[in-house]
Amino acid sequence: MKPEILGRMARREAGASMTEYIIIVALVAIFLIGAVGLFGDKVKSLFSTSTTKLNAVQSKMNSR
Repeated sequence: MKPEILGRMARREAGASMTEYIIIVALVAIFLIGAVGLFGDKVKSLFSTSTTKLNAVQSKMNSR
């Protein structure tokens, strides 16, 4: 192949790589939004319960 053709092919591949990265980032973002929507309330509840239990333990420790 001529060097000019190889140069054009290399430029085309770089553009395709950027497009592929954008698609991957978009899919990851969609997945994360879905996961937060699906598990958001459960995680919030888990942290709320943990906070309540930790506050109870702290109160017991402070009362000694």
